[in-house]
Amino acid sequence: MVWKRLRLPALLVAVSGALGVVARTPLVTEHDLRADEAVGTLRSPVLTAIADGLDIAFRPLAGIMIIAALAVVLAAMGRARTAVLVTAMVTIGWTTGSVLKRIIARPRPPLSGQLLHMTGHDSFPSGHVTLTLSLVIAACFLAAGTRRFRLVVCVGAVLVAAQAFARVYLGVHYPTDVIGALPAAAAGTSAVIALRDGVGGRFGRAPLSAAPPGRRRRRGSRDAGDDA
Repeated sequence: MVWKRLRLPALLVAVSGALGVVARTPLVTEHDLRADEAVGTLRSPVLTAIADGLDIAFRPLAGIMIIAALAVVLAAMGRARTAVLVTAMVTIGWTTGSVLKRIIARPRPPLSGQLLHMTGHDSFPSGHVTLTLSLVIAACFLAAGTRRFRLVVCVGAVLVAAQAFARVYLGVHYPTDVIGALPAAAAGTSAVIALRDGVGGRFGRAPLSAAPPGRRRRRGSRDAGDDA
């Protein structure tokens, strides 16, 4: 039963991992580098400022602070189980990318084309994109069933696309790095969603704007009295 629930996450991990293996080949790296150089020709003060902002806002320390703040807000709203569920979604989605980084161990693009000067064998997949998508998926999960769902999806899609472009724009990732981050993040978050009965219980399924249980019961009792 558990395996059936995790088939999609497992498939997404396999897709991301396979892409990482292919991305390390000289042929793909050559085309990736050309794409990086092409994007580099678009650099301007305004775009650089935006890309730098996205870099700072989704660095590891900032990511931890965002996750913690989200958990605190949900807990303060009386939704402790949802806080656990959402924290697990983002953390595992983000961690999935970190694990693949160690396995694939792809070198970063050449320093000559970078604006941030990052080195190491942790290029694939992009951690920034993995974190961004994990947060967006969590936000969509919370907004499900509300009027804000479509807005959250649209804004989230723009944010993920902007982050993906920014990583290539800054020269710290190849295009395949940001593409590979998408199934990696989706794998981790979807695994938590598939197992949410064990992680957050039914409270984890309620949308962000749902009224507290006590308020719903009082409203239901009043309606029943009116019908009588």
